[in-house]
Amino acid sequence: MGEELRNKNWKTIGTVLGETNINTYLFMLQSFKAKKNDMVTTQTSIPDGNGKIIKVNVWGKIASINCSNEWFPRQAAQEMAFQNINVEDTPLPTSRDELICKVNILGYTRQDNDEPKLLPLVYPVKPANAVSYPDSVDVEKLLVSDLNSKHPIHIGTLLARDNVNIKIDADSLVSRHVLVTGMSGSGKTVMVRRIISELMRLHFPMLVYDIHGDYLGFVKKQKLFSNNKIKLFYPSLSIKAEDKEIIYTLINKLGKPLTEPQNDYLNTLLNKVKFDESSIIKFLNSLISFSKGLLDSKNSKSKGSQSMPHIKPATMFVVNRSLNQVVKKLVNMENTNARHRQRMSKYYDFEKLPDASTEPEKIISKGQLSILYLRGYETLPASAIVSILSETLFKHRQEVDQTIPPFLSILEEGHTLIPSRSENKDNLPTVDTFRKFAAEGRKFSCGIMIVSQRPSRLDETIASQCNSHFSFRKKNQKDQRFVRETSEHYDSEDVNQLPSLANGQGIIGGQVVNFPLAVQVKFDDNLLNDEIGDEDFISAVENWDDKESVKLRKKFAKDFSKISKSAQKNLN
Repeated sequence: MGEELRNKNWKTIGTVLGETNINTYLFMLQSFKAKKNDMVTTQTSIPDGNGKIIKVNVWGKIASINCSNEWFPRQAAQEMAFQNINVEDTPLPTSRDELICKVNILGYTRQDNDEPKLLPLVYPVKPANAVSYPDSVDVEKLLVSDLNSKHPIHIGTLLARDNVNIKIDADSLVSRHVLVTGMSGSGKTVMVRRIISELMRLHFPMLVYDIHGDYLGFVKKQKLFSNNKIKLFYPSLSIKAEDKEIIYTLINKLGKPLTEPQNDYLNTLLNKVKFDESSIIKFLNSLISFSKGLLDSKNSKSKGSQSMPHIKPATMFVVNRSLNQVVKKLVNMENTNARHRQRMSKYYDFEKLPDASTEPEKIISKGQLSILYLRGYETLPASAIVSILSETLFKHRQEVDQTIPPFLSILEEGHTLIPSRSENKDNLPTVDTFRKFAAEGRKFSCGIMIVSQRPSRLDETIASQCNSHFSFRKKNQKDQRFVRETSEHYDSEDVNQLPSLANGQGIIGGQVVNFPLAVQVKFDDNLLNDEIGDEDFISAVENWDDKESVKLRKKFAKDFSKISKSAQKNLN
């Protein structure tokens, strides 16, 4: 391989200009011989630290290309514009363009090393040296060899060369936490699907919190993963005494605002009613029933039946009304989720989520992808569901016997479920839960992948713990600034190209790669979920047909209108 990496057949595409340093250099590029993000190399000599001078290949990435032509002055362009003259009709030269490329140095490889690794450059490249365009096969070999990964996974191709496959380190991905960001439609879900497919090949367990149904395609195409189990669950969580704070938050946020005396009474109910590991709705109904009994006793004419004399009946009534409102909202959300499941029942088999306390192995097991379908739930209940399940599974990993294997949690809509402090929503249960995952997950082999279209609205503590970033197209200035400030792996040129990336194009940086790479993510079209839709709203309207009940209502309205008009004529 050492011979291959100093291949004399590499084409010379330019010459190093006069000023260089150990981080960057400029070179004059031949027209159309390379493009931005291309990998190039130049040979130079450096001291080896033992008094010898050795020849090395210095590898770099083209960060920018500027073009100028001193033979074409501004005044000539002005005259041509005013007179509407084409340059071909003038004696001005058009073949004297100067293409100046800035190269960010990635490192060097020794030419006597059969297993080349990129080493940091400690001596500048020599001006006037030739710059070469290495073969794609050599670029790919270098990237794979330098990655030094036990479990490399394929995610796409180098953006500048579509024949160079890009692999990332799966071990760092599942252990060091990952942040996937980009505006809607930029390719985030495409990337996550690609990663899931590759990790399934490694039989690594994953739990996806699916808000919109973006990952149901895995269920429908299960035959593509014959060696894996794919489970599709709908929420059904039991609660325990340690979940008291989550229940309290649910009641306060979904119900009517409570005064201090009303909150005191609510706390009294939570302390008096036994937590029997029932469902959330069943427990809330138990609170209502218990409180109603107290209220009836309070209103009883029998003096001996009085209880809690310091609490007014009006206070009990307001709390009961608030609890009923919470139950009604939760039931409506459950019903909405059930209607979505019913609509897709001919395509998918939904299972009730097992009890994570007693049967965690049914959710997390080797080779299994578990998808929790949360469509229809508002932010706070969804946050409570995700938090309770995540905390329970995390505790199983903390136990000495570790009843479940290491796993990766994938959280969609991160800006909604783990918002920034500036959003004034950091009391959502998922915030504290994922802060714990981010801080302690590596110790207990619990990795997280956060997916968000608005990274500037993410919790700063959690985002800062994500050691790898997959960044897709971003137009919003705040989101670009967030990437610039939170990812130490990107340089200014990487961030500057984020607004112009096309769909499926992204920049990968962090511990899953050795240096930032602009990539075209492989599109797994066989994993698309046709039942969810592709946002083709116009075609949906063109193919729309009113349901029978709607047609009957329209017919009734039309007939009623005729009768009304007829009656009006008779009156006249």
